[in-house]
Amino acid sequence: MASFITSVTNQMTGRPGGKAATPVVTAYTDTFASDPTIRTPKDAGYVQTRARFTSIPRKYHVRYEALSTADKNKIYLFEKDTVVGGSEEFTWALPTGGGNITVRFASPVSYLPWEDANYTRWIVEFDVESVGGI
Repeated sequence: MASFITSVTNQMTGRPGGKAATPVVTAYTDTFASDPTIRTPKDAGYVQTRARFTSIPRKYHVRYEALSTADKNKIYLFEKDTVVGGSEEFTWALPTGGGNITVRFASPVSYLPWEDANYTRWIVEFDVESVGGI
C-alpha cells in the first residue's frame, strides 16, 4: 500500500514542497529484524552456521523531536486509521536519504511531550520493519 509517507518532510507535514521545517531526527538505527543465523555446535568444538532465510528483513528505529501537535496527530491518525497499527505496509523514506522502502510498523508508535513545550511539541518514536528483505 502506497501512502503519503514518501519523504521526511511530507511524512510529518503532508505538505508538498517542504513548506514546514523538517523534523529533527535525534536517533536512528538500522539492524536485522531478527538474527538470520542457525548455529549448530559440533562435538569437535566448532560451530557450524548457515542462513535461516534467503531474504533478511531490516528493522529501523527512528526518533523525531520537536514535532508540532498537528504533525503528531497526522502520524497518529495514519497509524490508527490507514495502516491499522502494524497490519498494513506503506512507503517510507529513509532519514539518511537512501530512498524509499516498503515497511510496516513493528511496534506501536510512542508519543511523548517534548521538554517544557506545554504539549505543543512532541517526540514521536517508532520501529518499522522492511517488507521483504535486503
